[in-house]
Amino acid sequence: GGAPLASLAADGSAPSLEDYLYLILRAREAAAQETRLIKSGRFKDVQRANVKLAVKFIVNNYRLSDNFIGAAGTLSGSRRIAAGEAGQAVVQNLYTILEYFDSSDVENIKVGAMSMAGKEGIVLSGLEAARNGIDDYLSYFPSDVVDKVKSRIQEENEQNVKEFDTSLGTIINPDPKI
Repeated sequence: GGAPLASLAADGSAPSLEDYLYLILRAREAAAQETRLIKSGRFKDVQRANVKLAVKFIVNNYRLSDNFIGAAGTLSGSRRIAAGEAGQAVVQNLYTILEYFDSSDVENIKVGAMSMAGKEGIVLSGLEAARNGIDDYLSYFPSDVVDKVKSRIQEENEQNVKEFDTSLGTIINPDPKI
């Protein structure tokens, strides 16, 4: 295989701090969406596998670890180290959710329990810890750069809502704010 996707920006150049932060903020947004989905109660029958898949998606598709390392690499000295540690703590929080599902699978297979019953608390705590950890991580970077990326995401989200084909139904689980 070639270089990991995170190593190239859309135009083929090395990614900028904004490129890294964009994917990190999108991952935060995905964690918030998953939290709202679980809390809404509209999807009470949501399967464990779906939550597990969503968490895997956040870790892998946003290449969280690579992007945390890449963005931290733009800092210097102790800030680089502290940001790197904060980023890896987020990844670990998400892996803890996955490990929880893996370790509970053995018991669940025995009783055939495929629901989220009794698991919401652990999953919600893990997702909240991940969001808080991302906020902590972002505090190491210039707020004007972080705000610029947040604005870009907000504009994209608003554009997506405008362009959404309402004949397909309504947008499930929209979030107007990042």
